[in-house]
Amino acid sequence: MKLSRWLAAIFIIAITVSGLGFIKFQQIQAAMAMAASFPEPSAAVNSVITKAVDFQDSEKVTGQASATQVVQLQNELPGIITRVNFSAGQEVKQGQLLLALNTSEEQAQLAAAKANLVLAKGNFKRMKQLLKQRKVSQQEFDSAKAELEVNQANVENLKAIIAKKQIKAPFDGILGLDTYQVGQFMAANTEITTLVGSEPELWIDFQLAQTQEKLAIGDTVLVKAINAPESGYQTARIIAKNSQIKSQSRHMKYRAELSNGRQWHEHNEIVDIKVLKPSRQLVLVPNSAISRNQDGDYLFILAKDDNQQFRAHRVKVELGKRLLDEQVIKSGIEPGALIATQGAFKLREGLLVYPKQVSPTSLAANLGTGE
Repeated sequence: MKLSRWLAAIFIIAITVSGLGFIKFQQIQAAMAMAASFPEPSAAVNSVITKAVDFQDSEKVTGQASATQVVQLQNELPGIITRVNFSAGQEVKQGQLLLALNTSEEQAQLAAAKANLVLAKGNFKRMKQLLKQRKVSQQEFDSAKAELEVNQANVENLKAIIAKKQIKAPFDGILGLDTYQVGQFMAANTEITTLVGSEPELWIDFQLAQTQEKLAIGDTVLVKAINAPESGYQTARIIAKNSQIKSQSRHMKYRAELSNGRQWHEHNEIVDIKVLKPSRQLVLVPNSAISRNQDGDYLFILAKDDNQQFRAHRVKVELGKRLLDEQVIKSGIEPGALIATQGAFKLREGLLVYPKQVSPTSLAANLGTGE
């Protein structure tokens, strides 16, 4: 009796489970049929065909313009100023007297030295004649000769001292804003003023990190004032470079010469420098084509499947510089590929895509110089 009850219970449970399973199966089939009636997920995006362009990258640094001739004028000897022959900021010529210090004492000593020199010359001349007649000894002649040479040296020494107390311009140039008065005492080695040469050429000194492309003598760079527009660049030629990379900063120092640079820049002016790199062909794409996540940078190529429908395929790329609304692609994509641009953020791998092809933009003048 008990066994029949258990069998009946098991049969009822089995019938119930089977019924529920059949109902669920029908629901799943209905859901699948309903899903099949919907179209495949897809997205509409703008697209362009990638093209290779000639691209010249550049590196921007700051440098310093320097005159080719600069000197800090100093007096070697102390003295009182007796003549001031320049004004602040004046343009002077080579050899022009700028300052004269009191030389009255040296002038008196020079007069005495010249008198002694005349006496020594006469004595030497007589000794020379007497030596020929063998009326004086060789020692007496040598003493007269030595005395003559000593007096000549005294005269030249006093002339040199007097010359050192006359400060003259060593080359053509423009003086600094320094002012002096007659009667003013100047100690030895006083910094009088700065003389900046008036040559039209300028030296441009700058540094590049050791990771940057190295420059050679004769290469060119572009130079402009800090606030000048991009069209204001002038060409300068590399004329020298340091013998070694600085150990502290790991930079190499270069010097370029800018012809007629004085019409654009002043001595010690900070300038912008653009170092152009070799031109090469690269792929440029619109910025809207680039997607980014924790795995890196990528874009979507649109390729046809077996049914001649476009599918999205994610491709990882290496980016270069961003140029306005364009992005340089160093590697990962080849010219001639159809890529998604606006709307690319909606795509995923294998998604059906309806591309709308548009013309790629151009960078016009900026393309050739890496702006």
